[in-house]
Amino acid sequence: MAWFSFHGGHSGEFCRHAQGTLETILETAVERGFTTYGVSEHAPKERARDLQSDEQDLTPEDTQATFRAYAGRALELREAFAGRLEVLVGFETETVPPDCFADSMRALRSQAPFDYVVGSVHHVGDWPIDVSVELFEEAARDLGGRDALDCAYFDQVAEMATALRPQVLGHLDLIRLCQGQNPSFAPSTWPHIERALEAVSAAGSLLDINAAPLRKNAGPVYPIPPILERAREMDIPVTLGDDSHGPDHVGLNLGASVRAIAAAGYREIHCLRRVDGAVRPEPVPIAEVKP
Repeated sequence: MAWFSFHGGHSGEFCRHAQGTLETILETAVERGFTTYGVSEHAPKERARDLQSDEQDLTPEDTQATFRAYAGRALELREAFAGRLEVLVGFETETVPPDCFADSMRALRSQAPFDYVVGSVHHVGDWPIDVSVELFEEAARDLGGRDALDCAYFDQVAEMATALRPQVLGHLDLIRLCQGQNPSFAPSTWPHIERALEAVSAAGSLLDINAAPLRKNAGPVYPIPPILERAREMDIPVTLGDDSHGPDHVGLNLGASVRAIAAAGYREIHCLRRVDGAVRPEPVPIAEVKP
């Protein structure tokens, strides 16, 4: 049996809105039967305007120093857990500043021997879209309404996937976080969703079937069933992400991700594994994934 997650491992050591230590998260992964666990801390900030509310006492340089410390500690733990848990070390991208994020993310990747990257979009232009309902609504007003914001978001996902070609594409429809329990998208948004999926496919990324919405009372796992079904029609491979922000989140609701994948018609879930020194995706039959 295999049990894995590649989006998560955010810890209170290196992320202000997370809890616990990175080592405790990995110990919890061992206790909960994981065979492979990927940690993917958030990329640091380059501009003061992008610091979150819990980072207002920091400078961008502080977040960059924290990220370097994360990389060093994660690589140490990767070796320390060898034989008990295959630990893969990655990071989660940002798309700010909008005009140079791709170069910034490539530079980050070159700083350490990272195993993989989670390509995520948390901003549309300069607007954060997953911080608060108030900021989400401001962004929608600025761009001409919610549907226009949704379209711009999926276009941003397509741009990111094309530019960075991440191994994992994080929470594809994060933009619906503020919609509540019954998220949906307007017909006018679907061509933009299709474009994003085409970019994910061309990049060769694994689609992160992310369990975080369940603990946030934000509807089903990312992405919603119609998008996941379309991804299956396009033969886009999928993987699992608990999006953990502390030990209590490790594996939480990940069985729902497995069930959503099966309901969409998939027969396999891909796991990143290190083989002969290289990290590559390998298909695992759903029946062999621990639910």
